[in-house]
Amino acid sequence: MKLKPFLVIGNIVGSGLSAFWIFYYFSNGPLVKSRPRTTVVEPDFFLLLLIWGAGAYFVWRYFSKREWETVPYVDIVMTSLTLWLTIPLGFFITTSFVH
Repeated sequence: MKLKPFLVIGNIVGSGLSAFWIFYYFSNGPLVKSRPRTTVVEPDFFLLLLIWGAGAYFVWRYFSKREWETVPYVDIVMTSLTLWLTIPLGFFITTSFVH
């Protein structure tokens, strides 16, 4: 298996799992008013997944337009870092809407 596609796909999947876990934890957890014996989901936290999804789409589109042999590792590191930074950005934007 080639290393460059593995790094890109691995970062998309890893950051996606992290974004989903953060979404799930905070939509059911500490920032939501608890009600006994009910599950309350704060729908504003879906914005976190939308922002991450937009970042993942742009990263995948960036690499799908290029040949893997021409992609330097610096591009992979910088776009992966940008993808991981969409999670705190989405969290910051999402928490501004939570009451």
